[in-house]
Amino acid sequence: MKTTLNNIRRSPFQALAAILVTSLTLFIISIFIYVSLASQVVLNHFETKPQIIAYLKDGHTQQQANQLINSITTQTNTQDAQYISKDQALEIYKQSVGNDPLLLGSVTELGLVTAEILPASIEVTAQSPKDFDSIVSVLEKSELVSTTPQGQKEIDFPKDIIGELTRWTYAIRVAGIILISALSLTSVLTIMIIISLKIASRRVEIGTLKLLGAKSKFVLKPYLQESMIYGLAGSVIGWLFSYIFLLYSTPFLAQRLGNIIRFPVPFLTALAPLGILIVFSFVLSFISSFWAVLRFLKR
Repeated sequence: MKTTLNNIRRSPFQALAAILVTSLTLFIISIFIYVSLASQVVLNHFETKPQIIAYLKDGHTQQQANQLINSITTQTNTQDAQYISKDQALEIYKQSVGNDPLLLGSVTELGLVTAEILPASIEVTAQSPKDFDSIVSVLEKSELVSTTPQGQKEIDFPKDIIGELTRWTYAIRVAGIILISALSLTSVLTIMIIISLKIASRRVEIGTLKLLGAKSKFVLKPYLQESMIYGLAGSVIGWLFSYIFLLYSTPFLAQRLGNIIRFPVPFLTALAPLGILIVFSFVLSFISSFWAVLRFLKR
């Protein structure tokens, strides 16, 4: 280890270059991890919510609603389907508007909002956005579902939203993998070149050690350790900057995703990517130094 630290001190600018390139790579990886986790949480949030809401005509019975639910669950792929009565719809409405007297109707000429003016409904959670069409088809064929004055069934479902989120999640993952692959290759080549230059500059010293009986493992171990130090320093610095970036982004994100993701993000949750970065950096460092050492041994 003493030899390793001496090698780093003898060429500080090369060490700084290796650490900066590694830090940039691991910073991007850390941001990618945060974004991937957040996008998956948002997608799961929308996928587990009642995605299809069909409003029912007045005068129906509980038995008719149950028959329609049974038809949906037997003919399509659903996670859940439940009946929401007028009274339940009123409670949901009150929870959504809070104590706002205007929205509750207490300061308008229309009087208080009551259960009688709200429609009962059936809320369906699909297994996948691909199942939306089949579920909507069953609901549109039902005489129990109310219609608009234009003759269309009153069915709400955010098919476009879920589909768009799915496409964005996939695009983020593909773009992240491509970017990480390019930066990882750059890091490997940079560290490999730096270690190769250091080995080449000490060729005579290494040759003398070999003549004195030193084994290849003893001679080259400091260079393997040196690359590991670059990786460890890069992982810590990359994660630290990504965490600072996350903290500065919290007010912006909390306004838009506060109802889905907990903000501020707990420190232990934010710390989780550090372990992944350390392992990944050690793998990159080992590959880089191993290639450099292998080239030397072949010569």
